[in-house]
Amino acid sequence: MVITLVCNLGMSTSILVDKLIKYAAEKGIEADVEARAFQRIEDRIHDTDILLIGPQVRFMTKQFEEKYGNEVPVIMVMDMSDYALTRADKIFDRAYEEYQKKQ
Repeated sequence: MVITLVCNLGMSTSILVDKLIKYAAEKGIEADVEARAFQRIEDRIHDTDILLIGPQVRFMTKQFEEKYGNEVPVIMVMDMSDYALTRADKIFDRAYEEYQKKQ
């Protein structure tokens, strides 16, 4: 499963990326997780199963849905408190549940 986190600069999510990878592995799910600045997702979006949008760029959600909605099964904004507290378990479980519904 390929998960792309999109944020403003692609740097503030590095801790969350590591936690998401670890949590997915604990659940027995192989996950390729990477953070990207919103300007740099084009080369990765075509392989993405779940696009997680950081709260700081949530204003772009409609734009992402219109542009990538036919390609990416799950496009969702991360909960602000889960993002701030790097609650990878809550973020992953919510996203994975949505992904499972689309399969």
